[in-house]
Amino acid sequence: MYSIKISWSNIRKVPGIAILSLILLSGSAVALTEPPPALLEIGGKEQSAGIGDRCWKVENETFSICGDTFSIITPADPLLTGSPFKAHLTLPLQETPDELGFSEIHVTDADAQAVNDFLAWSYDLQATEIQVPIGRESDIDLSLEPGLYVFKVFARWEGKGDVTYGFLVKVSEPETKIAGFEFFLAITALLLAITIRRNCTKMIMFAPNNNKTTK
Repeated sequence: MYSIKISWSNIRKVPGIAILSLILLSGSAVALTEPPPALLEIGGKEQSAGIGDRCWKVENETFSICGDTFSIITPADPLLTGSPFKAHLTLPLQETPDELGFSEIHVTDADAQAVNDFLAWSYDLQATEIQVPIGRESDIDLSLEPGLYVFKVFARWEGKGDVTYGFLVKVSEPETKIAGFEFFLAITALLLAITIRRNCTKMIMFAPNNNKTTK
């Protein structure tokens, strides 16, 4: 499900013993080169991204540590929202990325595979690309049908690396109960008005006549 490799494309030539030491220490290097997560905020609620495929430069070195998950990784619990809605994306680095991609994927629970505290989603699922401005923060206006969605974000920073983030969002059914409740209130008010009017009519009919004439 997960593999680690070292990108040698720009590494300088060193003695064989140094290369061996690098490989033996690669486990600790991975921990130091894990890209920080992006954040997605919808309706005041925030979600930290799952981290999928990435290739991240080791600090103060000329090589990168790459990890392949072969899938999109998201949190297990979705953000809940109605539609339409605005999603606010925040990337972890202060620098503007050189490349930024955003797509939404309509999924079902059956499409997911549990991986520890996260969910993994196949790259084969049909994705819809959404144009977003390239920047550290982006506001994305979305109008989606009710259902479960994976948001895939790809970001690349020159000289730092690239990473695929995943978010999970659930769009709820439109609320129709409010309209039904308003109709109920209108009918209740009408029946109450009719009842009051009938009672007033009965009171007038049975009221004593104080205008009787005396002989």
